[in-house]
Amino acid sequence: MPFQIANKRQVGLSLTLSLFLGCFLAYGFVPLSYRLFSWVLGPVNQLGFPLLALIFFVSLPDLPCAVFSRLSTKRLLTLCVLPIVISAGFGATKNVPLEFSSSSNLLWKQVTWAWLIGPLGEELLFRGWLTSILNRLNKNTFLAIAPLFPLTLWGSAIAFSLWHIQNYEHGQLPFLIFQLGYTFFVGIWLGVVKWQTGKLWPCFLAHLLLNLAADWKLWFML
Repeated sequence: MPFQIANKRQVGLSLTLSLFLGCFLAYGFVPLSYRLFSWVLGPVNQLGFPLLALIFFVSLPDLPCAVFSRLSTKRLLTLCVLPIVISAGFGATKNVPLEFSSSSNLLWKQVTWAWLIGPLGEELLFRGWLTSILNRLNKNTFLAIAPLFPLTLWGSAIAFSLWHIQNYEHGQLPFLIFQLGYTFFVGIWLGVVKWQTGKLWPCFLAHLLLNLAADWKLWFML
């Protein structure tokens, strides 16, 4: 497949779009999904998030992107190790809310969101729908920095990072800054998995493993 190095206009357009969509989705997508499907899903309206993300995903089929040297499955699996170790270390610093210990419903709701609904919806949204948009704007266009990744991959990682600003709580700015930086590199990693495999399910599996590691303390409360 032919490829090109991005020019300044392509970089500016893609990054501006990624910044806008990352912030816009952070503050609007989850509440919108709840409202749209609450009358159908009732008490399990959390499922509205992956359901709406699925609608976005299937509305815009993805385009293949050129791969210079496809990584083996073994190599892709080794790429999972460092993010998961970092995530587990981060999980060690997280405090489990006291209300989880007194309410099994709250605990299972959090576990279901963190280990299944969240990863599924986010992969459909960022490595699926948004990646497809950026691929259409910049088909086989690469950013001229090492390593040579597609411009689409960088854009989706930025949007994925900004998606997490919805987690901000008053007085927790240092945590938010850490999370934005961490999720940017996670977005790069998951983008590499999508780029190398051309499939979304390995990204979901990798994301699931990451969240399992980050919330490992919940395992002991189930």
